[in-house]
Amino acid sequence: MNDTLIEGARAGRIEVDEGQFLHIVNIDGKQVCDFFAFNRANIRETLSPGHQRSVTRRMFLKPGDTLYSVLRRPVFELIEDPVGFNDFSLPACDPERYRMDFGVEEHRSCRKNLEEVMSGFDIPYEYLPDPFNFFQPTPVKVDGTYGTGTSPAKPGERLVLRALMDVIAVGSSCPQDQIPLNDFNPSRLKLVVRDG
Repeated sequence: MNDTLIEGARAGRIEVDEGQFLHIVNIDGKQVCDFFAFNRANIRETLSPGHQRSVTRRMFLKPGDTLYSVLRRPVFELIEDPVGFNDFSLPACDPERYRMDFGVEEHRSCRKNLEEVMSGFDIPYEYLPDPFNFFQPTPVKVDGTYGTGTSPAKPGERLVLRALMDVIAVGSSCPQDQIPLNDFNPSRLKLVVRDG
């Protein structure tokens, strides 16, 4: 077993071999995990929310689903998801989001978190992939606009994925504290890799 603790508003990464299980643990509850994955043999092949929408033709995930890459290849199988709220339509928060929407400068963000933990791989900031936002409710209103809410994840709840290729997995404890998404208090996550 191997694990990485992620402090609130920070990110962490872990390697997962094909066939291993990745547990994404919501330690304190009510925390969104912006999740990214990279093929270890080809760092340009990333987990892709856009291709996921195209392949599955729906806006929600369910256990048994395959998660796809930018090359439409299987990256993970979703094994367990007791929370049942995930978003793969919105990009990661970034410094400009906090400036535009909240007038806040120098705020931590999931995009900058990803850039930090993947800094040794020379990926241009503009080319960083979009996330799967695990534990995130993203209701669509009748008029087509997005609503928001607080992550319903309870302390200790976890989402479990089985790797279908060798990957580098990155989780970001979303730093959003301007709206109730993370109960105004970004908190800890843990990435745990197990063989079975």
